[in-house]
This record gives sequence, structure tokens and C-alpha cells, in this order.
Amino acid sequence: MNESLRYKMYKDGKKWIFAGIAISSVGIGLFGATDAVYADESATQSLDLVAKSAVTSTAATSAAAKSAATSTAATSAAAKSAVTSTAATSAAAKSAATSTAATSAAAKSAATSAAAESVLKKTKISMNYKDLINVLVAQKAISQNDKYLVNVNSSNFLDYFSLNGSADYNPATGIVTITPNENNQVGNFSLKSKIDMNKSFTLTGSVNLGSDPNGADGIGFAFHNGNTTDLGNSGGNLGIGGLSNAIGFKLDTWYNDYSQPSSNKDGQQIDPTDSNGFGWNKDSMRAPYGAFVETTDNHIRLTDGTTVQRWWATDVNGSAKSLSNKDINGDFHKFVAQYDGDTRVLTIYYTETDGTVLSWSEKVSSDHQAMAMIVSASTGGAKNLQQFKIDSFQFNQAASVNVLYVDQSGKQIARGDVQYPDGNNVNGEYNTTKLDIPNYTFLKMDDGKVTGNVSKAPSGTLTNAGDNGTVIYVYTHSIDVTTESKTVNETIHYVYENGETANDDYIAQPVTFTRSVSTDAVTGEKTYGDWSADQSFVAVDSPS
Repeated sequence: MNESLRYKMYKDGKKWIFAGIAISSVGIGLFGATDAVYADESATQSLDLVAKSAVTSTAATSAAAKSAATSTAATSAAAKSAVTSTAATSAAAKSAATSTAATSAAAKSAATSAAAESVLKKTKISMNYKDLINVLVAQKAISQNDKYLVNVNSSNFLDYFSLNGSADYNPATGIVTITPNENNQVGNFSLKSKIDMNKSFTLTGSVNLGSDPNGADGIGFAFHNGNTTDLGNSGGNLGIGGLSNAIGFKLDTWYNDYSQPSSNKDGQQIDPTDSNGFGWNKDSMRAPYGAFVETTDNHIRLTDGTTVQRWWATDVNGSAKSLSNKDINGDFHKFVAQYDGDTRVLTIYYTETDGTVLSWSEKVSSDHQAMAMIVSASTGGAKNLQQFKIDSFQFNQAASVNVLYVDQSGKQIARGDVQYPDGNNVNGEYNTTKLDIPNYTFLKMDDGKVTGNVSKAPSGTLTNAGDNGTVIYVYTHSIDVTTESKTVNETIHYVYENGETANDDYIAQPVTFTRSVSTDAVTGEKTYGDWSADQSFVAVDSPS
């Protein structure tokens, strides 16, 4: 389908975390999964003896304090289930203990149970989550990174995601309308911070692929190594092609054959809506279908034999599975993206109209330590209403910065990587590099006059989880300055110093004129200077 606009969608998952603290004879966890457990959470929660036990000394005599302190002398079955492994005797501990080092599925389920929330509300002890989590970190009840757990739901969706293009969000329903049922629409929503890929996450929700089985284009989601603000290309790329080192998944509703790029610009310089200019790869099977997609840095051949750079999207071999045309019925279908931080396996679950659950799994390389996420969709000559409804998304925020390379109009001209020698961790270092970009010359770091944002220092310290700002390098077009000349016959008039015309015959002789020519290396636009002669005229002596 050769429309000029079509689009993409990406999606992401959630991560569960638990505190591993139980109260005697109750056997429930410390906090629920209905709010963001994050270091800057300002809401003060009402905690019970469980929370109290987390901050009291190990000498506390209450069973709650004993269980919170995870004393080895704790005798309650609940406390045993939270702190023991193979020796655990309670049913909860038995179901949770998968190894001697297991951290207990019972604690995980306890952390999200309604019973935990009800107990938390019984006692009027106030402690905000920031203080509580810091206590747990100090007690090693949870890991350092777990303090950056985020729980996204319909009520706080816009705190963590940005909307772009045609995307529109309804907080009352939790539904993102990525594209309305109109032609030539492009929309997406992107996560504002990167995901710590050393931690598990899970995203649960539903997708609506539209009601027209002959509509386009489908929904795609991707995790990638670029900036949180990067967008993939639309059309047959489904918003995945164009993203650097992306691991994506698509629910493709329109079959696309190979499309050679029509633009000779490098991929990062092409507008995300220009699918024909970017080009796209051939689909691996007839639509509708679901498949994993990956991008690699390729040079794609044009019709004139030259090549251009593209982060080229290709279906992962053997991952494509057919979907039923009956699924394109205007209904929402359950969708889950689940990632295991230990095995680094990403699994997608999709429920068809007849209740059949399809699944796809793919291993994520250990090179991916922190990844951005985007969900997109587009329409072109064919259309569909394409939506995503969020239930929950839990993940751990990685600390990161973005880096942009732009021209003086603010347009992105290249992509570069940020280096994290200490990992994507709070208090770790970040480094960026000034690039040598063909046809451009580095000008300055942005002072806010180009993109509207003041650049962070090229290198520095990550001070908080999530987005730490953007490093912005500003370039100007390289200019090639040449000189052109012309020679004409000029009649030279000699005059006396007082201005009177000399009696000498006028002399006609060739005179060479020159002017400068400045050629913009990017646009080819020429700027001409004024003509000037290289010959001067000197007055003769005054008449005697």
C-alpha cells in the first residue's frame, strides 16, 4: 500500500516488586500495587503495624515488629513464609519458594493483595512512601533499584506517557485513541523515562484493531536504545522502522510488499510521517498477523545504485503467527507484554475473539540495559479506529539522558549514543560525544534559542531515576565558498586630478571582475557576492 502517511505503535510492559515483609498471623505484604511506589511520591499513606514494624528496632516485642525486622527468631508462619526458603512450612511459603534463594511468590502476591491494603488502613501511623522505601532499602528488604518501581494505571497515565500526533487519551476509560477512523492519520504515545531491563516488568491492557478487515495499518510497539523522544517511521514500518536497535512487536492488519526508499537522505533526517521517503521491508506473511520485529543499521540501495542509511525493520524469522479476520471487529482484545529480568525473555499474549490465547517469546540481548518505549499506529489510503486501553504497567525506571544533534532550525540531523560507564543508575556518570556529521559544522551547545531547551552538559552525573534532561548539540550547514570571474572590455577614462577630462585618447582594454559564490552543502542553495574589478584607475597629473 503506497500511501504517503501510515503509522505505527509500540507498547511496553510492567514489573512486579515486593517487600518481603509479613505480619504475624496475617501473612500479608507491605504495600499494594495500585499506586506508584516511587522515591518522589509525596502522598502520605496510612500504615498499620506492618509499616510500624519496618521502622522499629529488632528489640520490638510485637509480632508485627518481629516479622518486619525479619528476625530469624520470628515464629509466625507468615513471617517464616516471608524470610525462609526451602524450610518454609506455611502453604504460602511452599508455593512461593522456588529455590533456597527464592524471594517468595507469596510475598509478591501479598504485596498486591486487597487484604494488605485493608490492614494498612487499620492503624493511624503516617509515613510517606519515600521514607518507607528508604527504610526497606536500608534493611535490605528490597533492593536499591526496587525503590524506583513505578505503577502506571488509567489515573496517572499522562504522568508517565507523552501523546503525539493524532493520539488522544480519555482518563475516564483509560483508552488511548491512537488514530481515529480517518485517512492519513499518525499517532503514538511514548514513555517519558527508560525501563531498567535488568528488572522484570508487565504491561496489561487491551487493543482495538478497528472494525474494517480491509483497513490499515495495525498497531506496533517497540523497545529501543534511542532517546525517549525518538519516533519510528509510519506506514509499513508501523512505527518500529527508524528506531535504533529496536525490539518490537506488531499486530499488522495490512500486507506490505517491499518499498524502496524514495529519499536519498539518511533515515534520521526523514520526517516520521514520510513512509515513502523512508521505505519499508516486505511483510513475512499475509495480514492480519502478529510478529516480533527488530531493527538493524543498514544501507539500503536506491534506484540509482547509491545507498542510504536506515534503521531497517525486519520481521524476526519464524515469529509470525496469523490472526483471525474476526478479530478486526471493533472490540477490545486482551493484550499482555511480560518481561522476565532474570531470563531476559519478552513474552506477548494476545486473546482472540473466540478466546484463543496466542503467545510469542523473544530473548532480549544483555546489551540492552535501559530501553525507551513507544506505541504507535497510522492510517493511509485505508483507515481504522486503532486504540489501546491500559489496565496497569509496572516497571523500574532507569536513570538516563537524551542526546540530540540538530541544525539551527531545531531539526534532528543525526543520532548518537549516550555512554553510561556505571550503568543507568542514580549517581552514575553519563557521557556524550560531539559527532562529525557530513555537510555540517558544529556550532554550539543549545542555549535555549534553537530547541527551546537549554542543553545539559555533555558529561555529568545522573541525579535521579527517569529522565535527567537532554544534551543538545547545534550544527550549521557546511558552506563551500568558491570564486567565479568574468572578463569584459572596459573603456578607461583618464581624468585630471581636478576632474577635467584628459586629452589622452580613451583606452579600451579587458578588465576582469570576480565575485564569491557560497554553496550550502545540504540544500545546494547558492549565495552570490557583488562583482568587483581587480583593476584600479589612477588620475593623471593635473594640466599645467
